[in-house]
Amino acid sequence: MAKRELPTCLFCGRIIDPPEEKQTDYGEICFGKCTCGALYVCEPTGHNQGEALVDAMMLTAPEGIDNIELGVNYELRDKAYDFRTHQYVYLKNQIFSGRLFFIKPMTESVKRALRENTKISKKDFLCLLEEESFEQIEKVSLNNLNVFGWLISLSYDKENPISWKAIQAMGHVAKAYVEAEEIEPLRNTIRKLLWSMTDESGGVGWRAAELIGEIIYASPALFKDIIPILWSQREEDSFVESVLRSIIKLSNKINLLDYIKIDETELKNLLNHKNDEIKALTAILISKINSKVPVSENIKDTLLSVYSRGNVIKIRTSKAEKYL
Repeated sequence: MAKRELPTCLFCGRIIDPPEEKQTDYGEICFGKCTCGALYVCEPTGHNQGEALVDAMMLTAPEGIDNIELGVNYELRDKAYDFRTHQYVYLKNQIFSGRLFFIKPMTESVKRALRENTKISKKDFLCLLEEESFEQIEKVSLNNLNVFGWLISLSYDKENPISWKAIQAMGHVAKAYVEAEEIEPLRNTIRKLLWSMTDESGGVGWRAAELIGEIIYASPALFKDIIPILWSQREEDSFVESVLRSIIKLSNKINLLDYIKIDETELKNLLNHKNDEIKALTAILISKINSKVPVSENIKDTLLSVYSRGNVIKIRTSKAEKYL
């Protein structure tokens, strides 16, 4: 069965309206516009994709398509699309004919990254991460989608400082992509991370929630649909700690209760969890949301792992909030 999802702009990630047939100077064209400035043209049959591409270029540059250099001053993206149901379509071992073409002038930040030729090897990237050269990481990430996979693979071992640096770096990478209005790679990464937390993947995404949280933190308004999904991952015991860390981080930028329901009974149960770090994180979450659930002095004195200045250290819960 085809997997379907509601279409979002391939540049900014916002949900888009269905394209409409409209009379233009170039004839009738089925198209729409995103609020980010991207224009999208639909080719519903698969027989005239070249014509649809030309239509997209003419509509976005009425002064003439000779002024468009794809990959130089304009970016083009496309995806399989079902015009009848207004949904993206993913088919395995089949050919789907419909297509939605997006075109948009290239942003200055993307142009700058291309000019700087910031391609990088994994070995060199690891050196940047070790040195916490986050500004340079932001630059190279825009020209190398492999960065997302590298950060995910480096995030698993909580005892290793490089894991904490990888999570921190994901936030910087997400910030760079948001500023460049390159949202689709971020949503794709979130999908992969959520999948890594499922039984089908073997449930290996031990710190996936924190990586997702860093992406959301870059622009909560763009990912508000993901926040409840992120919170729901706590239902699997092996992910509770990572979910709590991510949600606490988000509380520094948003009012959590505007997005999720946090039950007092559940908080009380988490305060009695067998894992001391989960108890400590729950106490901090209670403080963050101004809950009336009482926290014992023993839990306030519990040691919690935090990352500070290149090291993973243990610090009392009552003093750990500023590190999260």
